[in-house]
Amino acid sequence: MEHSEQIKLTRFLERELPHYFPNKGDLIEIIETIAEATIPIRGLLEKGITSREIHLRMNIREPEKGTKNIYEEEQIHEDILTHSIILKALVENKVNFSFIASEEAEPIFGTGKYGITTDPVDGSSNVAVNRTVGTIVGIWDENGNIICSFYVLYGIFTNLVIAVNGKVAEFILDTTPYSMNFYHYILHDYLTLPDKDRGGIRCMGGDNETWSEKCKKYERELMKRGYKDRYSGSFVGDFHAILYYGGIYSYFPQENKTKLRLYYEWLPLAFIAKTLKGEFFIIEPNDEIMEMADTEPLKKNNVKRIHATTCGGLIGNKKAVELFRLI
Repeated sequence: MEHSEQIKLTRFLERELPHYFPNKGDLIEIIETIAEATIPIRGLLEKGITSREIHLRMNIREPEKGTKNIYEEEQIHEDILTHSIILKALVENKVNFSFIASEEAEPIFGTGKYGITTDPVDGSSNVAVNRTVGTIVGIWDENGNIICSFYVLYGIFTNLVIAVNGKVAEFILDTTPYSMNFYHYILHDYLTLPDKDRGGIRCMGGDNETWSEKCKKYERELMKRGYKDRYSGSFVGDFHAILYYGGIYSYFPQENKTKLRLYYEWLPLAFIAKTLKGEFFIIEPNDEIMEMADTEPLKKNNVKRIHATTCGGLIGNKKAVELFRLI
């Protein structure tokens, strides 16, 4: 496909999803609504979330000082504001959903077919120091299986990477003057994942002093194979780099530390990785491996019970991730 075709996200989805795809129209509406909601999020992040005029106009509540999310982590203004923007867009546009679950609040239920999980600003602590952050979205069918996921990365430019119907594509937010009032995500390319066993990057979060001997040995083996350290503190930012350079992202189990969210972060990005023939392991405290297929499906009747699940994990190109088994 020629990049000069300038295909917008909606047209891409209409073309890539076959007419018999279940509830195709609802799925496209969910994706489009959230994608459009990320455009004001981008603008607010660029302003450092300081525009009181926008805040008041959107009627978004102020976070109470010292409030915490469901993981007992202190919420900052970026988290509350961006969560509210996405939720407001879905509700006000009367999008048909089964549930909306965010790491910042308890799930909200509807009567539709698709469930939605969203991490509104992954890496939100990076905002204050002008480092990469992003929005992560998973979409789940009635059987609790993830059938589409995407993320938006707010950096030097804003891009959206989506996995749906067996393909992964990257879109760039068009902010040229002629589209000043109507920004659109325009198709940039279909992505592949380099399957390197040497010379990629390693993005390894957490305190390595608390890792098991197996995890420490795995890191040393990656270093021997020339994997360069590129950890930034933003899961979605590091994952995007892995799509281009090959390698792994890990956050191994640690005592008394919140792990990454299974249904908000790991599984949506794992769906993208697996679509690209990559791999994802859940790493248990005893170094036992669980795979994506072993996770409990996320359904309307269990979302309140399991949506806050956290775990350690390892994700990236297949050769580098599979190396963990051999240690």
